[in-house]
Amino acid sequence: MQKISRQKRIEGTRVPGIINNVQYHYVNIDVYEDGMVNCWKLVDLAGLEQKMKHNWIVSQVPDNKNISIYGLGTYKVQSAKWKYNKAGYLRHIRDTVKRLNPEMENMYTISEDEIQLQKSRRVIYSPQASEFYVKNEIGYQTTEGESFTIFLKHQDKNYMANLVIYKDGRVTCYTTKFELNFEVDDIEEYFQNGTLFTSFTNPTTVVFEDLGKITFGEVVDSIDSNEKYKQLIDTYQKLNGSETSLEKCREAYYDYLEYPSEPARARLKELYELIPEHERIYLGDIDSQDTDYIRIIYHPERKREV
Repeated sequence: MQKISRQKRIEGTRVPGIINNVQYHYVNIDVYEDGMVNCWKLVDLAGLEQKMKHNWIVSQVPDNKNISIYGLGTYKVQSAKWKYNKAGYLRHIRDTVKRLNPEMENMYTISEDEIQLQKSRRVIYSPQASEFYVKNEIGYQTTEGESFTIFLKHQDKNYMANLVIYKDGRVTCYTTKFELNFEVDDIEEYFQNGTLFTSFTNPTTVVFEDLGKITFGEVVDSIDSNEKYKQLIDTYQKLNGSETSLEKCREAYYDYLEYPSEPARARLKELYELIPEHERIYLGDIDSQDTDYIRIIYHPERKREV
C-alpha cells in the first residue's frame, strides 16, 4: 500500500521551565492547544505528569547549583524565590492549555500503541516550534521567525526573555507578561548599551516570568553578547534565503583546499571570524568541528591530517 502524509498547523505558546538531566537546564517548554507539551520530548498531559513525577521537569533549582541556559551560558544560583511547587507548576501548564483551548476540544492523547511504535522504531519526537506573528487577520497572514534566549534590562529590572528575529526585519523581545518591538537595523545598539546582555560581574537578580526570581552569584561560562548579535543577523540572513556566515566560510575553506594561497587564507580568516564564536564548531562534522579551519588560519605551518 502506497503511503501519503499531511501536516496540520497546531498553535501554542512558550512557557518557562527547567529540565533536570545531569544538570539543570532552563528551557522554553512548548505548550500546544491540543494538550501536547514538548519538554525535549513531545508528550500529552498524562505524559507530562509522569515527567514531573520522575523529576525530568522540576519547578525549582536548589541554591548553589548551576543552571544551564541553552545558547547563553551556565550560571550559579545564589538564592531564589520560586513561584511554584511541583503540583502548582503542573496546574500552571494545564491552565495554559485551557487558555489556548477554552473548551478543551480536540485534545490529543498518546495511545499505548503509539508508545510501543516509538519504542520499536527507536525514535523520540521533539518537533521544533516555529515563531510567528499575525501580520494580517484577513487571510490569517503570518510572518515566520526564529528566536533565542537573552537577558533583558527593562525598567530597572532584569528579565529572562526570548528574542525573535522575523523575516521582515521585525525584532521582538518578550516574556510571558510583556513584549518590546524593534527593527533589525536598530537592535545592535541594545546589545552595545547592555539592554540585552549575557553576562555580569556582580550577583544579579533576574526575573523569570511564571517561574520565579533568581539571584545568580556567579557566571560559570557565557557567550559574549556581541556573538549573540552576530547570531541574530545570521538568522535574519537565513530567513531571507541569503548565505549565512557558516555557508560563506565553508565555501572559502573548499576554495582554499583547492587553490591554497595567502590571499585565500586571509579571506578564510576574515569569514571565519564573522561567524558567531559559539557556532564555529558546526563548520565540520561532530568529530572535526572547526579544527582544520583553526589549523589553516592560525597554524598554517602544520600539515593537514587525512
